[in-house]
Amino acid sequence: MSSSTSNSEPLRLFGRALVGAGVVGVLMLWAFHNGYHASVIDYHGAVAAKEARLANLPSPKVVIIGGSNATFGMDSEALEKALCMPVVNMTIHANLGVEFMVNEVKGHLGPGDLVLASFEYSAFREAIRDNEVHVLTVDRAPGAIDALPWYRRPRVIADVAILRSQAAWNDLLGKRRGEGQELVYRADGFNERGDMVAHIGLPQRGPEKQQHVEYKLPVFGDDFLPLAQELMDSAAVHQAQVIFIWPCVAASSRRPDVEEIVGRRMAEAGHPLLGDPGSYVFPDTAFHDTHYHLRGAGRKLRTDQLIRDLCSSGSVSCCRPK
Repeated sequence: MSSSTSNSEPLRLFGRALVGAGVVGVLMLWAFHNGYHASVIDYHGAVAAKEARLANLPSPKVVIIGGSNATFGMDSEALEKALCMPVVNMTIHANLGVEFMVNEVKGHLGPGDLVLASFEYSAFREAIRDNEVHVLTVDRAPGAIDALPWYRRPRVIADVAILRSQAAWNDLLGKRRGEGQELVYRADGFNERGDMVAHIGLPQRGPEKQQHVEYKLPVFGDDFLPLAQELMDSAAVHQAQVIFIWPCVAASSRRPDVEEIVGRRMAEAGHPLLGDPGSYVFPDTAFHDTHYHLRGAGRKLRTDQLIRDLCSSGSVSCCRPK
């Protein structure tokens, strides 16, 4: 074999690799834009409406972040009346992680804004998440990709493209089922402020159909406080304030030892949680399908308690104290 042939072989292999990568790239782009969605459940599509409201609301405003304890358990209209500020409830799923939630809102804060941070206990243990919930969210609300670190975005986009390709294939084979059958977890189950309301009025579920809160160790991880401080610093730059509040939880899932650890660590870091955790513990019958998802009556009790705590805190101006 001549030297010229051997020298050109790596170039030919490189060229073939580039062509292959280009073909894969084109297929992935087609899959990403083929009109199908990774799941027939469009629950995470509500993120797009929440982000649009966040971007368009003038300051001062109330911004609620956290997990689904606040998605199902907050009456934003009552908060608006009590605080005389418009509210946007950005919460939808705890597995998006605190990192995502902070990134999503920190660039949209303005003078006088109030951020209410309501995190499930698992968030204090594991604040940074990397899972399929990001994929399902970006699938339905592509703008949500901006809340992810840049180095995770290519993988999420690729996963969305793969799942959309599978969805298109399953649809072609007639195997795609479930559209429109979900009563609660759907994008139109939210009101204009971002509260989940589709579950209100549904029949009571028995205890055997409710998911208890799962606690893992360590109770308080290393990644939460830096993100909490990042949120505080961003709010301060924009003349806004952040108040951390307790999540609601069912009585049989309550862990006072966990509350003590979380409360103490947050207070030591200068981020005390508002009020008494026991005030946000409600009977199991007040919850829908998990011990974080309040039904209608419990949602009202939780919001009324939050308003009382906010209005008596001395750091929030209320126009209608409870």
